[in-house]
Amino acid sequence: MKALITGANKGIGFAIAEALGKSGVGILVGARSESHGQEAVKKLSAQGIPASFVKIDLNDFDTIHNAAEEIDQLDLLINNAGIPDSHKADRPDLDTKKTAFDYTTDDLRETLEVNFLGTHEMIRSFLPKLAANGKIVNITIPIQPTNHWHPLAYQTSKAAQNVMAMNYALEFKNTGSSKQIFGVMPGGVATDLNGHTAGAMDGYIKSAEEAGEFIAQLALDTENHNGQMIQHDGKIVTDYEAQIHG
Repeated sequence: MKALITGANKGIGFAIAEALGKSGVGILVGARSESHGQEAVKKLSAQGIPASFVKIDLNDFDTIHNAAEEIDQLDLLINNAGIPDSHKADRPDLDTKKTAFDYTTDDLRETLEVNFLGTHEMIRSFLPKLAANGKIVNITIPIQPTNHWHPLAYQTSKAAQNVMAMNYALEFKNTGSSKQIFGVMPGGVATDLNGHTAGAMDGYIKSAEEAGEFIAQLALDTENHNGQMIQHDGKIVTDYEAQIHG
């Protein structure tokens, strides 16, 4: 089996690559930076995991198209890469103190272009290369705003991404395809965006390794997850609109 994972040079993406690789899956490390991507390849190779670097920048469609031309077949496409907000030198990438009133149209546009349009271009470009029973897994988040979690640009982009996944899933079902697409919400995960706070909030924040293993298990199991949005506890969101309204 072969898996392409975007944003696989660090964090959740690298943890997914490790977990899949330990199960015998060949890994394509998708990353914007060749140096960071090649470093991830070295770490995986040192563990006996076959891996190679593929330049993928969700904000540069040429990199996506070039990669799709070079890759013959995929069994798994893991859409992990994304941004939480438009980048600003004077603010953290994930600013939890930023209110809905603080977001500009440019913030929304940049985040949607990467997380929604970039992921859409990945799916369109690699769908012809996906094996007959291949799977597309989108790493996503809950979209209901709460007092401690309501990053407008990030949640909006992921809501759009989730709707896209459900639409593709419907087409797979209607055409009798054995391919699957589904979303996984790994919950709070310790990454560089939150200072690697694993174990915080009474254990709610899990390690990247725990999240990677959870996602890999879902990607490799024999269940039909087509169209599902799966929460960090394994439960399936059965009423997406109810999640929006709370």
